[in-house]
Order: sequence, then structure tokens, then C-alpha cells
Amino acid sequence: MAQGIAAALDSLKGAVGDLSSLEVHTYVGEITVKSSKDAPLTRFEDFLEQASNAGGDLKLKVVTKMNFDGDTINLVPADGLEGHVKEMHESSVRAGIEARKGLIELFKGIVL
Repeated sequence: MAQGIAAALDSLKGAVGDLSSLEVHTYVGEITVKSSKDAPLTRFEDFLEQASNAGGDLKLKVVTKMNFDGDTINLVPADGLEGHVKEMHESSVRAGIEARKGLIELFKGIVL
């Protein structure tokens, strides 16, 4: 049983770093990526890297960073934000908040 608690605490330590802040980056543009059956691209970060290396037309439009203590940093374009981009970004922020709430409740249940 002690090993189970130790493992849960180790998991919690690893997750706390991920829970310390929530960052949402919203991009606009179009990218074309090449993937093969032998080397599939499965992570979005791989797509972004390939697009930047190939000169893709991709722009970071909005960033929100929310720290665990409630401090929030936003980067928004000076010329405003299109409605559909704003809706997508806000939806992603809400989803991130809800996911973190769920993880905190899960770990709270394990630890307590």
C-alpha cells in the first residue's frame, strides 16, 4: 500500500508542473504536410514544425496563459479578432480549465 501511495504522489509531482499553468495558442492559416505510412505525423507539434520548415502560411493569432495563482497573460492582435477565431480560442480556454479541474479532483481523491 505504501508503494501505491508513493506512486500516486510521484504522479502528482509530475502533473503539478503541467497544472501550474494553462496555455492556449490559436493559429490561423493553412498548412500542407507530407506524411507517409512509414513515418506518420501524429502530433500537432510535428505538423507545426514541418509547416515552419516548409514556409507554410501559419500565424499565431491569440495566446492566453493562465497561471495557477490566477494571473493571466493575453496576446491579442491590435486590429481585433475574427468572431470564429475568438469563439474557438475561448472554447479551448474553457476546455483547458475544465480538464484541469477534473485532474485536480482526480488527484485530490487519490491523495486524500
